[in-house]
Amino acid sequence: MDVPSFMPILEWEARKLSYNNSFTAEDLVQEGVIAAMRALESYDPERGGVRGYIRICARNRMISYLRRNGREYPAGDQEAFERLCPDGSEDCRHDGPDEIIERREAVFALFSSLSSFERDVLGAYLKGGGVSGAALTLGCERKKVDNALQRIRVKARDMEH
Repeated sequence: MDVPSFMPILEWEARKLSYNNSFTAEDLVQEGVIAAMRALESYDPERGGVRGYIRICARNRMISYLRRNGREYPAGDQEAFERLCPDGSEDCRHDGPDEIIERREAVFALFSSLSSFERDVLGAYLKGGGVSGAALTLGCERKKVDNALQRIRVKARDMEH
């Protein structure tokens, strides 16, 4: 396996993280290529698939690049929607337009039911910092963030019924 065979993955991640800004996407692809080369050197087949490993390593490096340069990257409702139906997942592969629209409407309904603090907490949490990272980002106590996440989970469960 070589890096060129992973270019579609790197380009897709770069497009997602750059909000389709071609200049930023080019920078991110370069970061992704560096990450992919390093990932291939450190890859251990015993620990899982190479495609997933390279994708994670590249995405992490791209996000680090964006953070270092003070740029935004997708979080909040866009990333939550992607997590509900990740590219190629079994349960979303055969969904038609109606199911996709229904899922998107459910996500937007959840976000509209959240308080502004809960939306801020969810956005900070989805940026990958976890509860501690979200607390640090928002400048509040970890327990306050954890409580907000619990309320968000309850609201999400209530919407399912």
